Amino acid sequence: MEKTEVLEEEYQRLFLKPLLNASTLLITFQGETEAFTFSINERGEMKKISQPKTSNLTFYGNQAEIIHLLHGDTSLQNLIQSGSLKVKGSFRALLKLEAILWLTNGFFQRVQKV
Repeated sequence: MEKTEVLEEEYQRLFLKPLLNASTLLITFQGETEAFTFSINERGEMKKISQPKTSNLTFYGNQAEIIHLLHGDTSLQNLIQSGSLKVKGSFRALLKLEAILWLTNGFFQRVQKV
């Protein structure tokens, strides 16, 4: 499994560190044909893992929309409000992920190029 550092820039560390607590955040994205799960731990390391039994958040929707979200081209809030993306999980985890996506603008796009 590839491990990637979410906290790249010093300014990101300042804002992201309080969001990354002792428990690992498990996020599953379920498209039409493929599902993938990421874990983000307290040190800001992200790994793509095999599908766990439970996730903190599970997103269901159009695969293209999910990719746009992960690349930083659209916001999570816009996709949920438009109904393009459905979410199952806690509101707290959703807020945490929204902040991580916003602060790391396009982070997942850089990960896939590595």
